[in-house]
Amino acid sequence: WKPSDAPEWKLRNKDGKPLSLEDYRGKPILLVFHLGKSCTHCMEQLNEFAPATDKFNQLGVNIVAVSTDTVTGLKQTFPDVSLNTKQFSFPLVSDARLEIFKAYRAYDDFEETPLHGTFLIDRQGLVRWQDISYEPFTDVEFLLEESKRLLAQDPPQVTQR
Repeated sequence: WKPSDAPEWKLRNKDGKPLSLEDYRGKPILLVFHLGKSCTHCMEQLNEFAPATDKFNQLGVNIVAVSTDTVTGLKQTFPDVSLNTKQFSFPLVSDARLEIFKAYRAYDDFEETPLHGTFLIDRQGLVRWQDISYEPFTDVEFLLEESKRLLAQDPPQVTQR
């Protein structure tokens, strides 16, 4: 078995600013595909990952949540930050056209519907672990341990001379 290349992506956050896989080149990333603010299970999933953000960061892993919501919809996820509404400490980006969902196969072609997906991508841009399902992945502790194990196998980064 050989890990596959993670498909490239460039998406916008709630402020319309672009974020891409290229921005994370050389660093591991955890991509969490979710069905947006109207999916209660997805919000529960993001709330499971939020407290573990620091633990993932200690492993060098950045978390990015990819949503089916539009950029405007992302803003509506947290409509009034002045009320100390809980914010996630990782970026949320919009894939309302579902192009990246499809590129990562987090999409059911038969039902024509997006799926939940969680992908661990190493610093070389290879998918080391994935879960695609009708249900969101929420076993954060398992994924922390798997990230440690799998990223330890990651070849050292080659420096240019």
